[in-house]
Amino acid sequence: MRDFDPSTPDSRPDFDEGFSDVPGLLEVLPDGREVVVFGDHSRLADFCHPQGDNSYGFKGTCGLCSASGVLCQFGFPATEQYVVAWAVEHGRCDVSADSPQERGGTTVFDQREILVSHGLPTSAKVEQSLEDLADAVQDGRGVIAEVNAGVLWNDAAYFDSGGPNHAITVTGVARDPADGSLVGFYLNDSGTGRADQFVTATTLTDAWANAGGVMVVTDVGSQEYSLA
Repeated sequence: MRDFDPSTPDSRPDFDEGFSDVPGLLEVLPDGREVVVFGDHSRLADFCHPQGDNSYGFKGTCGLCSASGVLCQFGFPATEQYVVAWAVEHGRCDVSADSPQERGGTTVFDQREILVSHGLPTSAKVEQSLEDLADAVQDGRGVIAEVNAGVLWNDAAYFDSGGPNHAITVTGVARDPADGSLVGFYLNDSGTGRADQFVTATTLTDAWANAGGVMVVTDVGSQEYSLA
């Protein structure tokens, strides 16, 4: 992106009523902890791939890949190639940067416009909290989070100024079954090609909330709205 200044169903806690617009399921994290997870993160993993899969040779397409993933979430079969071509035609990505690694970059406004132009009511928001992010996912909305890649990947080479410099989609929320507190989130990250990646709430606080809490989020949930 471009800078922007062993359980049964019966044992599941009843978080659904009045808590989320999508059902919560009891799952077990790799470290053995049980969590209640909201969001169809396993299915949405199918919409993640390593960025750069386009005929333009653009490599900085994290925002475009994220927009593609959200469109697919709502039933519109948008490949990276399709979204890159659309963005080039409509002036919604960087086409002139010196490095291919930067070409294809987008702002949050570009990302929002791509979704809106395809029929998805969408907003760009700043200074959002982790609970704001979780609420959006739990409502079934499409969410693109603008993160600092260096913090998310624990790689100082991508830290830059510490602000948001990478876009990912957030596909699931994990909460503590006892008290509902946030444990972590599931992400699709085209920068690494990792789909359905679990990160702790602490990690996303550092990589997203502390980098400005910027997100592009649909105003409707995919359980009630379809582009198919």
